[in-house]
Amino acid sequence: MNDPSIDRNFGKLHARNVAALTRHLLECRRAFDGDLDLFLVLTIIGERTFPARNAPDQMSHDAFLHGVVGDVVPAAINQQSITDYSGIPRETVRRKLEILIARGWVQRDSRRLLTATDKANHDLFALTESTRRYWRELQASFGSADVD
Repeated sequence: MNDPSIDRNFGKLHARNVAALTRHLLECRRAFDGDLDLFLVLTIIGERTFPARNAPDQMSHDAFLHGVVGDVVPAAINQQSITDYSGIPRETVRRKLEILIARGWVQRDSRRLLTATDKANHDLFALTESTRRYWRELQASFGSADVD
């Protein structure tokens, strides 16, 4: 379904999105020492650890920051699933997982399924704030669009 206000304002919205997304991705790159594959592997695991379908309907920013990842039922994911989903080579995923596990940001259970940890949530607070800035910029862009 096409939104006429998005179609009509596409150029301005696209330009603002690219600018905001670029700033956010630069923050992501900094937080992961320039390794965007490491970032992607963790975000894929995070997407499965905290899937939208299992996230609480009402969860404030504070509750997210101070909550417990284990309170949300994760969806299963393993190394091969990450490779298949991302297109990142299996050996690269394996190396990135070693780094993430060593940092305490990911844990592997007895079935070799992976979950992101509360430590990742806490250690990457600056990225959560970058995400919030990105959303605010997008919200402002849509708010300034000529809405039908």
